[in-house]
Amino acid sequence: MPKKTVAEKQSKADSWKVGSLKDWIALTRAEHALIVAIAVIASEFVVSKRFSFAQMLYPALGPALITLGAFAWNDFFGVKTDAAMKRLERPLVSGKIGRKTAFYGALLFFALGLIATLFVSQTVFIIAALFTVASMLYDPVLKKIPLLGNAFIASSMSISFLYGNYVFSDTLNPYVLLFAGISFLAGLGRELILTLRDMEGDRKIGAKTLPMLIGTKKTVILASALFHLAVGLSFAPLMNSIKPAYLMPIAVTDVLFLLTAWTITFKQTPLVLKKARNYTLYGLLIGVIAFATLGF
Repeated sequence: MPKKTVAEKQSKADSWKVGSLKDWIALTRAEHALIVAIAVIASEFVVSKRFSFAQMLYPALGPALITLGAFAWNDFFGVKTDAAMKRLERPLVSGKIGRKTAFYGALLFFALGLIATLFVSQTVFIIAALFTVASMLYDPVLKKIPLLGNAFIASSMSISFLYGNYVFSDTLNPYVLLFAGISFLAGLGRELILTLRDMEGDRKIGAKTLPMLIGTKKTVILASALFHLAVGLSFAPLMNSIKPAYLMPIAVTDVLFLLTAWTITFKQTPLVLKKARNYTLYGLLIGVIAFATLGF
């Protein structure tokens, strides 16, 4: 059979192909949306000091939907980098979901998320709207500015904590502020690792990222320092008293962050960077659980 022409492949990529549920989970990185929802609920619990699943679940829906939209939007604009890296697990690269479908799907997630937050309060709607606009500007603008784009992605978890706080109170809770800082530091370290992983593909499309400007070694040192700072801050809730419920999950989180920092210091192979990506994702999730225990 004759090979497909470039035009035929492009036509397929730009199609309206819908794909399966599994493909959409991959496109939107649904696990991140789940972590965002859990972070919002945890923040609501810490601030309100009571748990009402029915009352807390709905406010978390908007940020989760916006996160789904942000990742679909990111893949739509980042398809060239993903193709250059031969990431066939990405639905747009493999053609399992058409680019038009992903584009309008992302817009739909954004719209539904904003509508959902509109019925919570004006403050959280403004937070969600600002994050949505920044998400849409990330690929065409922010990503092209070294470190600033990484910082925006890292802020997504921090914003989730702040959003959850303002669902129940106009006063910023100290624990919420602390974990917003911890998650930002760890998230930024994680984003720098992902930038290292994407460097080959970014170079092929002419993108300029932080590792290209300061080199791999300095990027690794910076990422490692950020993880160590996050671990150091995690001890703050233990300064006044030992909190057994908090101690166990935060210890696991710290081990995962430190393991990531020490591992990438010695090797930056694709396998090591992939493991680091997973370690930090698990660390952020378990860290949210540790944060939630501070509501007791």
